[in-house]
Amino acid sequence: MELNPTPASPARQNRLADLAHNLIAGLNALALRKAAPMLRVGVAGWILLELLSLAIDFAFDFAAIGPEGRFVSDALGGKLFHLPWLMLAVWFAACLAGRREDWLRGVVGLAALWIWLSLLWNVFALLPAELWDGLGNADDFVWWAPAGWGLLASVVLLGDAFDAAMPKRLGMLLIVALCYLAPTIMLGSQMPLWAEAPIEDDGREAARWQAARSEAAIYRQPLLLTEAISRVEPGEAGRAELFLLAVAGHGAQDVFLREADKVERLFSERFGTAGHSIVLVNNPATVLDRPLATVSAIEASLRALGERMDDEDVLFVFLTSHGAEDHRFDLSMWPWELEQLTPQRLGALLDAAGIRHRVILVSACYSGGFVAPLAGPDTLVMAAARADRSSHGCSHEADWTFFGRAFFDEALRETSSFTEAFARARAAVGTREAAEGLEASEPQMAIGEAIKARLDGMAAGWPHTLQARRLDALPAGQTTSGECAQTRC
Repeated sequence: MELNPTPASPARQNRLADLAHNLIAGLNALALRKAAPMLRVGVAGWILLELLSLAIDFAFDFAAIGPEGRFVSDALGGKLFHLPWLMLAVWFAACLAGRREDWLRGVVGLAALWIWLSLLWNVFALLPAELWDGLGNADDFVWWAPAGWGLLASVVLLGDAFDAAMPKRLGMLLIVALCYLAPTIMLGSQMPLWAEAPIEDDGREAARWQAARSEAAIYRQPLLLTEAISRVEPGEAGRAELFLLAVAGHGAQDVFLREADKVERLFSERFGTAGHSIVLVNNPATVLDRPLATVSAIEASLRALGERMDDEDVLFVFLTSHGAEDHRFDLSMWPWELEQLTPQRLGALLDAAGIRHRVILVSACYSGGFVAPLAGPDTLVMAAARADRSSHGCSHEADWTFFGRAFFDEALRETSSFTEAFARARAAVGTREAAEGLEASEPQMAIGEAIKARLDGMAAGWPHTLQARRLDALPAGQTTSGECAQTRC
């Protein structure tokens, strides 16, 4: 027996036909063509338009996240926020034209029109950031252009639907702008209907931060800083030596701890800084073992280093963390509220410590803002990004940031010149960013003539290359003293 598919009911066919007619009418309205006569007016048709609008938003959210996400029911309120404002705006427009009986026609018409504008904005949201950056100051104009066009198209549509004269259409322009467009714009960005699924918490994350909340950390930190300072040995008179201060700022991501640890090990092997280094770290896994990276700890460390350094010695300051657009270096460690480090404060602390010869490398977003304030004849200052650009690679799981790997783990293994290593790292980072479609960070550097001559002289005593194993071979959390300093999770 041959089975035939059950034909769709006439009512369902009519609803789908009405939806198609209304969508075509909305497209005509978008083109500023007469659309009102094409509308199929009815509550069911209006509901279908709103459901289709939700389905479009969901589809784009799903495409952006993938099947591993989850449905966000809380987002429905934001997605339906426009409905009362849509009804209110059309009601005022219908009253102005004396056509309140045609109110539903105007509602269906606007719903059909704005579904196309919503589709356009969803497409805009999928465009790569580089394209928007290429627009410069015109990006806001391009993004909001559909809203302006939609306002004009709405007035044309309502004017035709209510057969309104030109003066009344001007009044409708004001009504739609104030009663519909303004509230939806003021709502701002909305939650997606499909978002990344939260990482299941099996208790490890809470345990990871338990030490940071403990009373023991409060009492141990002064002792830890005192011990770290006491291990710094004085420089050898008559011989230019390199000292190191490494600071891992943002406590919530392990990559900064890993970088500081590996740089300490590299400099000990490469530049003889064993006994001449202090490492300050913000990380929940190390609060009972390592001194925190705070402005006060940096001040005390610089003061101690300055006392142990001779006039011919050079201090290398390595700062790795997040950075802000106002050029504040992130020193954050929950649950404490810590002071952030500015380039002006760092310069003042170095001056107060009497440290004249300086090499400063800041690996953070917007770190180029440190270059000009810290530059001078006796200073080499390097930054992982331009003052108005982000750097890349600071994920929790990473072993290095982009610039950290290129400068320390690659370039400094092949050259003993910090400036040559910077040039190599800048080129390598640019190549990697281009390959991954990221905005160029454009690392920055400024070098004074006096420090250049001093570093050139010191480089003669350093090995030209380092044949030791790459630092990525260092087990996760292993410090130069062999202690497990952090937990990867």
